[in-house]
Amino acid sequence: MSDGLDGAVVVVTGGAQGIGECIATFFARDGARVLIGDIQERKASQVAARLRDEGLTVEAAPLDVRIPGSAASLMALAVDRWGCIDVLVNDAGLDAPPGEPWAIGEEEWREVIDTDLSGPWWCTRAALPHMMARHRGRIIFISSGSARIGDPEISVAYNAAKAGLIGLTVGLAVHLEPYGILVNAIAPGPTGTGTPMTTEERAVHEHAFPLGIVGPEPVAHACLYLARESGAWVSGSVLNVSGGWWRGF
Repeated sequence: MSDGLDGAVVVVTGGAQGIGECIATFFARDGARVLIGDIQERKASQVAARLRDEGLTVEAAPLDVRIPGSAASLMALAVDRWGCIDVLVNDAGLDAPPGEPWAIGEEEWREVIDTDLSGPWWCTRAALPHMMARHRGRIIFISSGSARIGDPEISVAYNAAKAGLIGLTVGLAVHLEPYGILVNAIAPGPTGTGTPMTTEERAVHEHAFPLGIVGPEPVAHACLYLARESGAWVSGSVLNVSGGWWRGF
């Protein structure tokens, strides 16, 4: 990896909106060839088309991270199209409706765990043979500050899944470093909905977010840091990118 990502092949799951869309945009503008995988096919295609209009190399394909075969198909498409996978960013995720933990239904629990924890593993497992054969690669999991902080507006299934990604990060790092593959996670705080806050809403958050709520861009910047040469000595880490919402590891 050089300081820039010219020509690098980057797969971003959950790239149709929010943090994933921002990450895909940042990587494409840095010169990478980006494949967006998302269950929201139409929205993912619209994101890819918008970025191609900027002269960037971006494609989109359907992905249901809960299905191992779907994950394998996406990775195979990236290799077929561009010959390799340099970076995998596992962003796809969802939450169950907020409420009392004991009220979460079996289907809701399984959907969150299958999407937010098992899904990133299926995608990673599908990418690994291509990275291991080349003895190089970067894998980035988008975890959450919710792995460390409880919130009545966030389900315990989401807490559990995002904490599981941290365990997956440190466990995989040990096994993959000898293959030149670096595995890290980013733990964002809330990034907002994209709609500007009212003065009253911002006042409520001033204490919890001393550095401000600035959207998904800092998360995308952190991904670039890990994917570039700047991240060559970073492995098994969890980057706290939360604007002061939480502190520590």
